[in-house]
Amino acid sequence: MNGMEDSGRREMPASGFGNEQQLRDVLDSLGPSVFVGLLTVDGILTYANRAALEAVGAKLEDVLGKPFDATPWWSFSEIARKRLRDAIQSGAQGVTSRFEVPFQNAQGQVRTADFTLYPVFGRHGEVVYLIPSARDITQRNLAEHALCVTQFAVDNASIAIFQLAPDGRILYANNACSRLLGYHRNDLLNLRISDIDLQLSAAMWSERWEELKQRGMLRFESVYRHVDRHEIPVDVSASYIEYGGEEYCFFHALDINERKAAERRIYHMTHYDALTGLPNRTLLSEHLQQLLVRAEAARSPVTVMVIALDRLRLVQEALSHGSADKVLRNAARRIVDCARGVHMIARLSADEFAMVIAPGPDDAAVPAALAQCVLDSMAAAISVEQQEIFISCSIGMATYPQDGDAAEELLKSAITALGRSKRHGGNTMHVYSSSSESRNPGRLPMETALRRALKREELLIYYQPQVCLPTGRICGVEALLRWRHPEKGVKSAARYIPLAEETGLILPISEWVLHEACSQFGVWSREGISVGRMAINLSARQFRQKSLTGQLGRILHDCDLAPDALELELTESMLVDDVETAMETMSALKGMGIHLSLDDFGTGYSSLSYLKRFPIDTLKIDKSFVRELSTDSRSFAVADGIITLGHRLELGVLAEGVETAEQLSRLYDSGCDMVQGYLFCRPLPAEQLTTLLREPPTDFLLHRSQSSKTEM
Repeated sequence: MNGMEDSGRREMPASGFGNEQQLRDVLDSLGPSVFVGLLTVDGILTYANRAALEAVGAKLEDVLGKPFDATPWWSFSEIARKRLRDAIQSGAQGVTSRFEVPFQNAQGQVRTADFTLYPVFGRHGEVVYLIPSARDITQRNLAEHALCVTQFAVDNASIAIFQLAPDGRILYANNACSRLLGYHRNDLLNLRISDIDLQLSAAMWSERWEELKQRGMLRFESVYRHVDRHEIPVDVSASYIEYGGEEYCFFHALDINERKAAERRIYHMTHYDALTGLPNRTLLSEHLQQLLVRAEAARSPVTVMVIALDRLRLVQEALSHGSADKVLRNAARRIVDCARGVHMIARLSADEFAMVIAPGPDDAAVPAALAQCVLDSMAAAISVEQQEIFISCSIGMATYPQDGDAAEELLKSAITALGRSKRHGGNTMHVYSSSSESRNPGRLPMETALRRALKREELLIYYQPQVCLPTGRICGVEALLRWRHPEKGVKSAARYIPLAEETGLILPISEWVLHEACSQFGVWSREGISVGRMAINLSARQFRQKSLTGQLGRILHDCDLAPDALELELTESMLVDDVETAMETMSALKGMGIHLSLDDFGTGYSSLSYLKRFPIDTLKIDKSFVRELSTDSRSFAVADGIITLGHRLELGVLAEGVETAEQLSRLYDSGCDMVQGYLFCRPLPAEQLTTLLREPPTDFLLHRSQSSKTEM
């Protein structure tokens, strides 16, 4: 009513009261919340009730006989006093006035009153009294203001807010709902939530409502339909409200289209090969495992074909990087052209592809025919750099269930058969046979030589520094196994690791590596040489050992090494075969205080669903991505994406195989935390690395990257 006047004749004849005292008695009976008084026609106060006096801390004798506008009720505002004088003049003419007025109460607080001045008429229609009446409406005004502010905030909130009835009708929608869906707000009020929610039908709404009533709050993702019919993914927070005997709920809907797009980009980066656009090993393994489940139920075969391009490295060395990529894409296209109708084609590694085939009961010859098609298609020349390039391929095949009943086992069998094709000179195909593989004539001498190397202490460890990019200082060293062969000299032991895993020799070898590397770390520590952490590769069989934590505890104790000085490098393949057991083992290692890193990230399984669960500390970008950083924008995009992903998951990121200053610059610009590679230091025996570390330069990164140019 602020600023408004209510005028009209109020038939309050004075003759209705026996005398003025009776009128005062009536006014006193109105209660403590109503401030009333009595004025003469010319505005002289003749009475005020107790509530009015107490409101401003006045005594009756101090205000009686005074002009009403000179009393404490009107001392706060000259504007209010003028309005009062106008109201008294109007009252004398028989007109009622009403307006809001500020006043200062007995405690010195400024309050607001709803004020009305009534004329009281005599027997002959003349005005005989004026009755001022007021009610303190400060709290009501504050509540109304707060409600207006709240309403404004809700109306203009950045998130879409719906109020829904129990039957799903939209009772309220704020401006953000209109922006989100393209409807006018009033048009939304004619709809039900099932009209815009593509995943919430009218039949499903009653179930959602009952669930919401029971739980009070729900959160879920859904898809809304815009007025122009395009779909909008949303994250919905729902809350149930019961008030005043009525039930309703609020939906807060957040547009997550950008988040979903980012998730799709990351999924594509981690499940597809950047160069060819084909699925990578991650997606292949997931798809193959699902296919095997269906094949088991249907009792049908599944064939995996692994295709390796022969002598690809020679082609890459002879061509520019771009032309070599063109050859790879051409080869991939030929494989795809041969494989119309197969379940999946994937790129496993730099020179390997895979094909998954689920032939029908009458199509037993299909896999062999597809393999022959691939062999024939590779025979045609590829024109690059104004010359014709000829490549061939080797193929290995394995079939479920006889060659393996799990995805990785089947892939391993196909790769084993591929090895036979390569040993026969390439450009051929072999089918896996467990009997022929077990009779491999080269296995026994290799196993004997490996056992002899362990017994004669021919194994040794080289160490390669890991450098912190922001500081240029060494933050760790990686222990790398070498074999001092009596005839061939020092060579990497990496090619013998699969055989060591298979024969069980990996267990004593791994224990020796752990003890030797931790002992060397202790030597450096006692000499005052800081190398951060010792990073050691853990083998798959060692990781599965139940005695692993006990073994590590003994080694750490024997070497007087703090657990957080040790970093164990795990590969993705050893974690996904039995996720729950892997989680238990990793949690136990983390509980000891040991750091964990995921090695060769991006080349194996790279599943985000696993990555977010595993308690790892560091991601290691595989050198295959680093090698092509400066020449392949897609490799750079993958590496940059891994760095971003790692940081979003609060993980450290280390890049392996850094060999050029340009690679280093790109990694630095992308925010990579650590680097390792020949640009700074090749793997060295402990004695040589100790000499290097005894006089560390101020900036190892700068010093070694410069000196490595001459060393290499």
